Amino acid sequence: METGSMTEKRILIVEDDFDNTALVRVLLERENFDVLAARDGEMGLDVARTAHPDLIVLDLDMPKLDGWGVLQQLKGDKKTQHIPIVVVTAHLMYDERKKVFDAGGAGYLQKPFSISDLVAEIRRWV
Repeated sequence: METGSMTEKRILIVEDDFDNTALVRVLLERENFDVLAARDGEMGLDVARTAHPDLIVLDLDMPKLDGWGVLQQLKGDKKTQHIPIVVVTAHLMYDERKKVFDAGGAGYLQKPFSISDLVAEIRRWV
C-alpha cells in the first residue's frame, strides 16, 4: 500500500517540553502523520499560519504565549479557525474541559495520556 505525502495529514504539536514533543512526534509519524512542532505559543501561531496543519495538538502551559492565548488567536482568525485543536494539559481543574470546548477546542486530553487515546482523538477530526 502506498502512503504518499498527499494522503498524510499534517499535525502541529505546540508543546514546550522537548521530551514530550519528541515522543509524540515519533509515535504520530509511526501512524503516518506528517508532524511539525513548535516550542512555544508564538512559534505555534507562526507555524499554524504558514504551514496550514490539518490539526493542532496544543499544550496549555507554555512560555511567551500560553495555550489559551494560542487557542483564542487561532479561533479568532478566519484563516485558521477551521483547524481542529486538541488541547493537552496536566491541569486537574474541574471546569477546564468545558472552558476548552467553549473556546473552540475540538478535543481535550489530560496528561499523562496514552498514545492510543491521542491517535483516536486526532483521527476523530482528520
